[in-house]
Amino acid sequence: NQSIEILKSLGMLIPKVGYEEEIKAFQELEQKQKPIQNGVLFVGDSDIRYWNFDNQFQNDFAGLPVINRGFGGAKTWEVLMYFNELILPSKPKVIVYCCGDNDIAVLEEKGVKNAVLGFQLFLEQIKLKAPSVKKILYLGIHPSPIDEPLWGHIENANTQLKKVCADNKIVAYVDYLHLLFDSKGKLIANCFKEDGLHFSPNFYKSFANYLIPLIKEKP
Repeated sequence: NQSIEILKSLGMLIPKVGYEEEIKAFQELEQKQKPIQNGVLFVGDSDIRYWNFDNQFQNDFAGLPVINRGFGGAKTWEVLMYFNELILPSKPKVIVYCCGDNDIAVLEEKGVKNAVLGFQLFLEQIKLKAPSVKKILYLGIHPSPIDEPLWGHIENANTQLKKVCADNKIVAYVDYLHLLFDSKGKLIANCFKEDGLHFSPNFYKSFANYLIPLIKEKP
C-alpha cells in the first residue's frame, strides 16, 4: 500500500493496519443518512468508541451537533490511513482527537515517537484537506491501572504533545488527567471499568461536563 510506505518513510512504525470493517460501517451509515455538517467530530480510539454505549455519547452532549468516529483500538497511523473516510464527510468545525495510547501499548517506548509524529501528520492533513476545521482539542494520553509500566512513556508523549499543540493556533491540549486522580495522587478506581483500562460511564459523564465549555469556546 502506497500510503503505508509514505507514512513509514516519514518515520512512523506500522506493525499492522486494522479496523477496515469498522470504517466500512461508518461509510454505510453515512450513505443511509448524511452526517451532521460543520459540527463537532470526535475521532480516535476506544476511549471515544465506548462513549457510544447505551446512547451515552448523545445524551452527554445533548444539544450539541456531535458525531462519534471512535473505532477499535485505533493507533495514530490508522487514523491517518482512514483520514478521508473519518474526517471529510462531515466537514467538521471542531475536532476532538483522542489517539496515541495504543501506539504506546503496542510499541512501548518507540510508541512515544509514533504518537507525537502521528498527531503532527494529522495536523498536516487537516491543513491540506479540511479547511472547515477551526479548532482541534487534543485529549492528553491517559494512564490507566492496567498499563502502569507504561506511565513514564505516556508522560513523555504528553510533554511533547503539549509543545506540538502550543505551536499550532487552532489546537488546544486538553489536560484532564486531574479528573482521574484522588488527592493522594492515586488513580480513582471507579473512573474505570472492571478491565482497568477503559473509562466508566460515570467518568464519561464528568468528562463531558469538563469538555463542553471547551468545545463551545470560540476558536
